[in-house]
Amino acid sequence: MVCPNCHGMVSEKRSRCDRCGQDLTLYKRIYKASNMYYNLGLEKAKVRDLSGAVIALRKSLEFNKRNTNARNLLGLVYFEMGETVAALTEWVISRHFKPDDNDADKYINAVQENPTRLDALNQAIKRYNNALTFAKQGSDDLAIIQLKRVLQLNPHFIRAYHLLSILYIKNGEIEKARKCLLRASKIDVSNTTTLRYMNELEQKPAGGQEGEASLSHDSSTIMPISSYREDKPNIMAFVNLIIGVLIGVAVTAFLIVPSIKRNNVADNNQDYVDYSAGLAALEEKEAAIAKLQEENAELSQKINDLQAELDGIEMPEVNPELYDPLFEAASLYMDELKKRERDRDYSQIAEILRNIDTDKYESEQSLLLIDRLKQDIFPVVSKIHYDIGHKLYSDYKYEQALDELFLAYNYDQTNVDAIYFIARSYHRLEDYESARTYYEMIVNDFADSRRYQSAAEFLESLPD
Repeated sequence: MVCPNCHGMVSEKRSRCDRCGQDLTLYKRIYKASNMYYNLGLEKAKVRDLSGAVIALRKSLEFNKRNTNARNLLGLVYFEMGETVAALTEWVISRHFKPDDNDADKYINAVQENPTRLDALNQAIKRYNNALTFAKQGSDDLAIIQLKRVLQLNPHFIRAYHLLSILYIKNGEIEKARKCLLRASKIDVSNTTTLRYMNELEQKPAGGQEGEASLSHDSSTIMPISSYREDKPNIMAFVNLIIGVLIGVAVTAFLIVPSIKRNNVADNNQDYVDYSAGLAALEEKEAAIAKLQEENAELSQKINDLQAELDGIEMPEVNPELYDPLFEAASLYMDELKKRERDRDYSQIAEILRNIDTDKYESEQSLLLIDRLKQDIFPVVSKIHYDIGHKLYSDYKYEQALDELFLAYNYDQTNVDAIYFIARSYHRLEDYESARTYYEMIVNDFADSRRYQSAAEFLESLPD
C-alpha cells in the first residue's frame, strides 16, 4: 500500500505509516472499496457484461485513481467495445501512475507495433465520424456504406452497430437492423442501448404485410355499380366532422401545447446548465491563471529583494573574496527560483551556505541574507536527505541511513522524523546509548509531535 501523505510503501497490516505517521484507517477502507469494485468489474468482464464492467471499474477509479489494475482492465474493456482512443487514454494514464512493471506498456506496444492494425482502427474512427455526419444530413445511403466499411475495419465497434441499426430501422429494413443488434449483443450482453433498440424492434409491426393483405381482401368484396342513384344528404357526417375538429383542438390545447412548453423549458434549462458549466469552467481557468500570476509576482518580488540585498552589502577592503560564496549562493538561488518548483535543486546552494564561516562576516546585511537563504533552503534539502535516509532504513542499510539522516538533522534541527529514525537506526544497530539520546530528544523537546508516543515506548523498552 502507498501512503497518501508521503507516498511511501506501507505494509497492509499497518494502520499508521512508519515514515510520516499518517493514520491509514480511512484510506484502507477506500482502498478496499476500490478493489471490491475492481473485482466486480472483472467478474462482469468475464461474462461479457462490458457495460456493467465499465460502470464498476469507473467506480473503482473514483475511490482510487491510482488503481492501475482497474485502469488497465477498463482500457481492455474499452478496446473490446471498439473504443480505441478511450482504451489508449486509460493505459497512458496508468503508465503515468506506475511507470515500471505495468501491463499497460504491453497493451500499448501491442497496438503500436502493428501499424496496419493501428491505421485500420484510425480509419474506422474517421469513417464513423463521416457516417455520423452523413446521417445528420439525411444521406442515409452514404452513411450505411461508411458504417459497413467501419465494421469491416473494426468488427467490435458497438457504436457503429447502433448507428447502422438506426438507419436500417429508418429505412424499414427491420431484419438487417435486428442482425446488427444481435452482433452488438454478442460483444456486450447488457448494453442498454442495444437492449432498448431490440425492445423497439419487438414492438414494431412486421413491415406492412398485414396492411397489404387487408387491402387485397377489401378489393375482392367491392361490387360494381349497376345504376345511378343520388344519395341523400347526411347531416351526421358534418356533425361528426365538427366533433372531430373540437376534439383535435382540445387534445392540442391540453396535451400537445403543454408538452411543447415543457420541452422549451427543458431546452432553456439545458442551455442554462451548459452556459453555467461553461462559465464555471471559465472562472476556474481564470482563477488558476490569477493564482499563477500571483505566484510569479511573488517570485519576481523575492528575486528583486534578494538582488537589492546583494547590492546593499558593503564590501570590506581587507578581504573582498570572503563574500564570493555568499554571492554565488544567492545567484544560484535566484536562478533556481526561475525554474518550475519540481525542477529546482538546492543541494549545491545548501552545501555552500553550510560551509560559510559567518564569524568572519562584518556586514549586518550579509548576515541577514545568509539567515534568509538558510530559512528558505535548509528545510527543503533536509526533507530530501530524510527521504533518502528513510529509504535506506527501509532497505535495512542502517549505517548508510544514518549518514543521510544526520545531514537532514543538520540542515533542519526541527525535523523530528529525521531524529526519530536516527534513534531507530541506532536501536537496530544495538547502539542503545545513542538510541536513548535521540529518543530522549524527542520525548523532551517534541512532546506535541506524532513521534512522541512511539519514541516513549521504544525508550522504555531499551535495556538498562
